[in-house]
Amino acid sequence: MKKALFAILMVLFFASCTDSFKTTESGLNYKFVIKNTDQYKPQINDVVALRMSYKDQSGEVEEWPLFKKRLEKVSIDVPTVDEGLSLMHKGDSLLLQMTNKEFFQFTLGQAVPANVNPSEVIFIGLRLVEVIKAEEFERDRQAARMVGEREEDAILDNYLQENNIVAEPELSGLIIIEKRKGDGTKPTPGRNVTINYTASFLNGEMFDSSYKRNQPLTFKLGVGKVIQGLEEGVSKMHCGGMCQLIIPSPLAYGDEQVGPVAPFSTLVFDVELVEVE
Repeated sequence: MKKALFAILMVLFFASCTDSFKTTESGLNYKFVIKNTDQYKPQINDVVALRMSYKDQSGEVEEWPLFKKRLEKVSIDVPTVDEGLSLMHKGDSLLLQMTNKEFFQFTLGQAVPANVNPSEVIFIGLRLVEVIKAEEFERDRQAARMVGEREEDAILDNYLQENNIVAEPELSGLIIIEKRKGDGTKPTPGRNVTINYTASFLNGEMFDSSYKRNQPLTFKLGVGKVIQGLEEGVSKMHCGGMCQLIIPSPLAYGDEQVGPVAPFSTLVFDVELVEVE
């Protein structure tokens, strides 16, 4: 029912694309399709649940599934979808007009794809479905974190016992199991390192591998380009060495869902330090 309602809203959105738009100081063109000024308007740090759609000049409409995001302070220097969101109340539907460059670079923070015309005008439909106040979200998140951390600790303890792992964790909680001692350079912050690795969950399921892609990973150490546990583990290796890193979620993705990695997931990285520049 909700999906059907959103589809109807999309018809209303894009049927009115030719109607007049208002323009913000940044140059964002917007028009309300449904406006509920008597409803709650989200504040900075509130979490909002959104539906979003995208229509290009070919007439193709792409609908994004319902997603949540934290409302952050927006820049008024460039037009963004977030600025449009900051104008809305709960239940509002808003139509934005912008270029592909504004959408990809300023909203998504990525380069415009090679097959996309940066100056092409597109339309973005937004529907603000729900608002969770910041204090309520943090309270619920903290409660979930306590439960998640307890469950993660129990699963990790069981894994260590079943695999007879007795290595003492580092102060951070990272567990390093040396498989082959390297005799090359030990990396220091600011230097580029190249590694091969496989990344798995405690149940043995692999979710990422540089070997499988046949493409080693190169990153600058000490600048936060990779998860904290991987960075710490690599910093303690010598070139040519291999080790297994057991990385608790506070040193990985915490209570966030990132791709196939569920909240409160302990990760296992088998790492080979290939090169230190």
